[in-house]
This record gives sequence, C-alpha cells and structure tokens, in this order.
Amino acid sequence: MASGSPVKVEIISIGTELLLGQILDTNTKFLTGELATIGLDCHWHTTVGDNRARIKECVRLALERSDVVLTTGGLGPTPDDLTVECIAELLGAPMVFDEAVMADIAGKFSKRRLKMPESNRKQALRPDGAQILPNPAGTAPGIIWQPAPGALSAAGVSDPGRKRVILTFPGVPVEMVAMWKETARPFLISSFGKGVIWSCDLKHYGIGESALAEMHADLLDSANPTVAPLAGRGECRLRVTAKAESEAAARALGLPVIEKVKEKSGPLCYGVDDDTLESVVGRLLTERNLTLAVAESCTGGLVSKRLTDIAGSSRYVKLNVVAYADEAKRDLLGVHDYILKTKGAVSAECAHAMATGVRRIARADIGLSITGIAGPGGGSPEKPVGTVYMALVAGQFQTDRKLKLAADLPRAEIRHRSASEALNMVRLFLLNPQLLLA
Repeated sequence: MASGSPVKVEIISIGTELLLGQILDTNTKFLTGELATIGLDCHWHTTVGDNRARIKECVRLALERSDVVLTTGGLGPTPDDLTVECIAELLGAPMVFDEAVMADIAGKFSKRRLKMPESNRKQALRPDGAQILPNPAGTAPGIIWQPAPGALSAAGVSDPGRKRVILTFPGVPVEMVAMWKETARPFLISSFGKGVIWSCDLKHYGIGESALAEMHADLLDSANPTVAPLAGRGECRLRVTAKAESEAAARALGLPVIEKVKEKSGPLCYGVDDDTLESVVGRLLTERNLTLAVAESCTGGLVSKRLTDIAGSSRYVKLNVVAYADEAKRDLLGVHDYILKTKGAVSAECAHAMATGVRRIARADIGLSITGIAGPGGGSPEKPVGTVYMALVAGQFQTDRKLKLAADLPRAEIRHRSASEALNMVRLFLLNPQLLLA
C-alpha cells in the first residue's frame, strides 16, 4: 500500500448455505458498517461456497486487489469447514497445533459440562506464522495473519511487498461481533486507522425517493459530507456521511447539513438512524402524556404489534382490538348494523365507528382504526384489493384516510404499508392536527 493511498478492504463470506439462500448474511452488513466507523473503505463483498478450489481463488483475488481481507464462516470442526486450511494451502504455510487454543476450547466444554468431540481438535490448528484471533463467545478462534512477501509471491499475488492482512471470523454472528469488538477492531485501528467516517440516516415518510432527491438536489453533489437518497419499504432516507480525523470532527461537518435537511423536509422527516414510526409515536405520546387505543381489521394486529414492540409502551397503549369479522366490529366496537349493511366494513364510516368505539371502551385520548382488503381475494370493482380506510378520533377531532395500494402487492406488503400509514397518521396528529387536514 503506497503512502497516503486508501486502505482497500474485502469481505469474503464462506458457506454454501449462503449461496442457497438458507441463511441471511448479516455478518457482511455488520462488518461493512463497522469498517466505515474507523475510516476503512470496503471495496468488495464476495460470497463463496464450501469448495476448496473456489475458496482459495477468492482469497488469492482478494489479496491481489485488497490490503485487508476479512472472512466469515468455515471455522467450525466439520469436514466442510475449510477456511483456515485453504488460506494456509494457498500461501504454502504448514498447519501447526496450538496447545493454548486447545486448552481454551477444552475448558469451554468443561464449563458447560459437555464432552468435547474429537473433531473440535481441528479448531486448534493454525497456519504457521499466524496469530490467533480469540473467540470469547465460542470454540472457533480466528486468525490474524500478515503473510510474508515470499508466500504472497508463491501464491501468484503481484506486488508481494505491499502489506496485506487476513482476519478470519466464524459465521455465527454473536461470535463474530464479540471477536470484532474485543480484538479485530482495535488491531485494525492501530494498523490502518486513517480517520473516521460518520453517517446519519434521516428517515422520511410520505415522499418518494425521487421527489426527496429533487427536494434536496442542492446537497447531493456535496463531497464531504456526502448526501445520498436511499429507498426503503414504503419510506426513504437521506444519508449524510462525513469523513474526518475524529468522530467529533466528522460529526461537526455533518450536523449543519442535517439541520438543513430537517428544516426543508419539515414533518416529512420523522426521525434519524434507529428511529421507527412506532418508536417516534411512542415518544410523542409519552411527551404529551396521551394514551392510544387501536382497532384493526385487515392488518390483523400489526399496528398493535409494532407499537408494543417498543419497551415501555404500556404507558401509552391502553387497548388493542383485532375485530376481523363484521360481528366483532358490531358487538365489540359498536359499529352500527346500518353502516355495515349500507357502507360496508371497508368504508370511511366503518373506520370512524371503529376508532370511536375502541376509544370509548379504553377511555383513551386517541382512537385509531384500520380496515381494508389485503387480498389476494375479496376485492370488487368498487373496492379492489389494496383499498384501505383508517380513522383517528381524539375528542372533537376526527379524520380519515383512504389508501389505494396496488392490488398486485403481496398481502404482507399491503398490511405493512397500511400499518405504517396508520402510525404516521398518529405521528402527524401529535405534531400538529392541522397536518392531517391539509
């Protein structure tokens, strides 16, 4: 690596189960985000199955084009766990048995009062010259290895004098995260750290990605910090990313841009980073000392679930009712037979009656309801699949909203988007009821 040139990092995810779609690769997502926080750029993600020749070729290519190579998976005791021995074969290093590692593995089995299988002895092998990357949460240690120029040259890697480092992690996420935090992250900071990348996601609801990009077009060409629109599931984000010598300096670069975005976006921007519509609604209800009751039909309790996923939601959620059948709407919530017969269960009138009923029963400050046709069947020319009504009632204030979602959306997606719209309705009401009347 030439002086002053950026450090290139590559992540290789190893495991046939990843290629078959049986396991979601959350390790790469985690590592990529963590690398950014220490100023290291991940240039490539590679996924390869449990095949000796292909693993070796992926590692060789990574060493050719990258300075730091991180691998996840393939460190277990079974025959298809090939990562470390493939790396050793590629670089011509003999495998040596590490007694200290073996003692650590045996001790972990002993503490659990389990007999250690003989196959676990394989995990105490490491390439000669490699350091152990300890695993505090499991029995599969990794390695930290800076191959010698001669080994790189013999493996067919050009520019063998350039410093390369290989770090291996197990595929189990909790073990990988522990190893990263305790050993790998500090090691990479001390070896390659060149500043910090800090980013903030500004979450928006009620506007599409292209419209959001157009609204903030003057910021999108900024070099540092950068501003980039990102699409989501029925919502979108603007990511502000700044790079500097320290997190404090990067944050100082990014904050003025964040304030500009918030000011221009107004209520379309509902939160940042880990905020969700339900967490923001919960925070606003708590700040205003208000309570909420929810009556659902087509969403089958999804609004209620999302609200009660938030710790402490018992302070503001008073009652959740799933009234799916017409009889339940009538008998539990007091929806009049006349409404059900003349307007139907999927109507603004029914939504208002459901919100009023659940609010009355719970003696809550706010009543929220949602009723519709999630499909794939049940639609009609007048009310096709994707027709959803929701209503909010609070004292003398009443409002409703009709959604016309695409009929070919999956049932789960119609339910998810409907629940999000309902939560956003509550959010806007808590910010300013006039936002719902505009």
